[in-house]
Amino acid sequence: MRTSALLLVVLLWGPALASAQPAPARPSDNVLTRPALQAVVKAQIDRDGDALRTTLNTDAPGVRARAAFALASVQDTAAIPGLLSLLTDSVPLVRTDAAFALGQMPAGVPGDALLQSLRTERDARVQRRLIEALGKTGDAASLRALLRLRPPPPQSPTLALTIARYGMRGVTDSTASAWLVEHLRSDNPWTRRNAAYALGRVDALAQGRADTLRAVLGDIARDDPAAMHLIRALGTAGDSTAAVRIAEWLRTAPDWRTRVEAARALSALPIADAPRSALVSALDDNQALVARTAAETLGALDWSPNRIAAIGAWLDAHPDQWRVAAPLLQGLARNDRPKRVLNAVARWRTERSPVAYAAALSALAPLDAPRADSLLQEALRSDDLRVAAAAVQAVTARWERTRPEGAETTFRRLSGAVRRGDPALLYHGAPTLADSALAEMGTADTLADTYRTLSTPDDLEGMTATLEALGTLGSPTATSVLRDALDHPHPAIRTAAAQGLSTAMDSTVTAAAKPLPETPSIDWNYLQELGPHPCLVLETNRGTVTIELDTEQAPQTVQAITRFAREGRYDGVPFHRVVPNFVVQGGDFARRDGFGGPGVFLRTEATRIGHRRGTLGMASAGKDTEGSQFFVPHSLQPHLDGNYTAFGRVTDGMDVVDRLRVDDRIESVVVEGTTRQ
Repeated sequence: MRTSALLLVVLLWGPALASAQPAPARPSDNVLTRPALQAVVKAQIDRDGDALRTTLNTDAPGVRARAAFALASVQDTAAIPGLLSLLTDSVPLVRTDAAFALGQMPAGVPGDALLQSLRTERDARVQRRLIEALGKTGDAASLRALLRLRPPPPQSPTLALTIARYGMRGVTDSTASAWLVEHLRSDNPWTRRNAAYALGRVDALAQGRADTLRAVLGDIARDDPAAMHLIRALGTAGDSTAAVRIAEWLRTAPDWRTRVEAARALSALPIADAPRSALVSALDDNQALVARTAAETLGALDWSPNRIAAIGAWLDAHPDQWRVAAPLLQGLARNDRPKRVLNAVARWRTERSPVAYAAALSALAPLDAPRADSLLQEALRSDDLRVAAAAVQAVTARWERTRPEGAETTFRRLSGAVRRGDPALLYHGAPTLADSALAEMGTADTLADTYRTLSTPDDLEGMTATLEALGTLGSPTATSVLRDALDHPHPAIRTAAAQGLSTAMDSTVTAAAKPLPETPSIDWNYLQELGPHPCLVLETNRGTVTIELDTEQAPQTVQAITRFAREGRYDGVPFHRVVPNFVVQGGDFARRDGFGGPGVFLRTEATRIGHRRGTLGMASAGKDTEGSQFFVPHSLQPHLDGNYTAFGRVTDGMDVVDRLRVDDRIESVVVEGTTRQ
C-alpha cells in the first residue's frame, strides 16, 4: 500500500527534488548584455504595467520570463490573467517566474487556478513557487485543498513555510497544525526546522500543542535549529511548565540563537528561582547578544533583595558593557533603586557616547523623581537626535505607566519635541500625542503645523507617522491635512493619508494613482563592468564580511549600493540596529540613526532570493522607498520575502555578523568584480 501510494505521488508530481535544501536563485538570463531584457527592466523600474503585460505575449521565452519576473515587483493586478496563462507555458523558467509573480500580487489571484496548475506540474521549481504563491495569496479553502493534494515529501520544507505564510495572514486550520506537529519529527532537517518555525511564528498554529512541543524539544539534538523555534512557540503559548527546561537550553544550547530565544521566551512565562538564576548567569554569556537578551528579560522582572544585590555587583564588575547594563538599569528603576539609576544615567551623560547615553534613558521611565524629570527635559532638547529620540520614547513609556496623570506635562514635552520637525522625533512622539487624553490639548494643531514643514525624501517616516496619528483624531484640522496629502507625489504619503482618512471618516478612502517620483536610471555599462556576481567586502571593527551580490535579479539596487561603497560613503558608518536572532542593520550614512537616506528613493525589486541566514536585504519604509540602508538576518525570516529587496548573500564572515552589536562600525568597503559566471 505504501509503495503504491509513493508510486502514485511520483506519477502525479514528477521527479523529486534532489535535495530538500532551499532552491537556487533565479538562473542567469544574461540581462546585462541583452537589450530586449534591459527594456523589460526599464519598464519594471518605470512601473509600466501596460508594457509588461504586452511583453508576456512575446515569442522569445527569455523575454516572457523576464516580463513575468518584473511584474512581481510592479504588482500590477491587471496582469493576473496573463500570468495565469503562462502557467501552461512550455518553458519551465517562464512558468516559475509567472508563479513567483502571482505570489506577489496584493489581491485577486484565484486559488483554484494555482491548485489546478499544481496538480499537473512536474517541474519541482515550479511546484515550489506555486505552493509559495498559495501561501501568500490563498484563503482557508485553498489551504485545506493544498493539504489534501499532498505535495511529495521533497516539497515538505516549502509546504511548512507556506502554512506559516497562511498563518501570518490570519488563515489557519487544525489540519495544518496537525501536519506541522507530525513533521516536527521528520528525518529531513529542513522540514523539521520549517515546521518548528511555523509553530513558533503563528500562535494559533501552536495553540493546544504545548505537550507535544515539550516532548519534541526533549528529544531533538542540542544543535538542531528547530529548537529555537520550538522554544519560541512554548514561550508565546505561556507554557509555565516549560520554564525550567527552557532555562536549561539557555545554559547549554550550542547555538547562540537558541540561547537568545530561550532568554526571550522566559520573559513571557512565570518563572521561579532556577530560571532567574539562569538569566543572571547568561549576563556573562560569551555571545553579547545572548547577554543583552537576558538583561532585557531580567529588566522586566521583579527582583528580590538578593537578586538586586547580585545584579548590582554585576554592574560594578562590568562598567564598560553598556549594551547589557542599560536594560539592567531599567530593572533597577522598576525595583525601587532610583538613586543608583539616577547617578548612573547622569554619569553616562558625560562619560559615555551619545548612543550609550540614549540607551540608558529608558531607565528614567519608571521614575517620578524631580531629578529624573530634569534629565529627561535636558535630553529632549539635545542636539544629538539619537538622545532626543530616546527621551521621547522614555516620556511615552512613562505616560503609558501613569496615564492619565501628568497629561499636561506629557503633552508639553512631546509637542515641543515633535515641533522640532525631525522624523525620528515624530515617528516616536506623534502616536502618543494622538492619545485621547492628550489630543484635546492641541495635538491636531501641533501635528498639522509640523507636517507642513516636512518634505520627502528626508522626512518620509515622520510624515507617514504624523498622518497616521492625524487619522485617529478626526478633527477638521486633521482632516484638512489628510485631504491635502492625498495629492502628494509619493505613494507612501498618499497611502498613509488615505488610511488616515478612512479611519477618521469610518469609510474606505483610496488614493489616486500617480507617476512615481524619479529614481536613478540603470547604467548597463557600469553593471557589465561589475558583472553578475560582484562582491562587497566590508571591513568592520569585528572583522571582515564578504557578500556576493546578484546584479541580474536586483540591478538598480546593486548599482546604487556599489556606487555608494566606491564613493566611500559607508566608511565609518555604524550598525544602528541589531535585534538578536533577527537582523543587523546599517548603511545610514546621512544621519547614522536609521532615519537617513541618500536623498533619492530606489524601487523595490522583488527577487527569488529568500530571507534566510546571511541574506543581504534593503531596509525600507514601504514599497519603493529604499535608499542606502541594508540588513543581514541572523536566521530564517521568510515573512520578509517579497516585501524587501533581497540582493545578495554573505559568503564569508557570517561569524563576524553574529558578533556585531549596536554602534559597531563599517571601517571601509571594497567592491570586487564578479566571482562566478
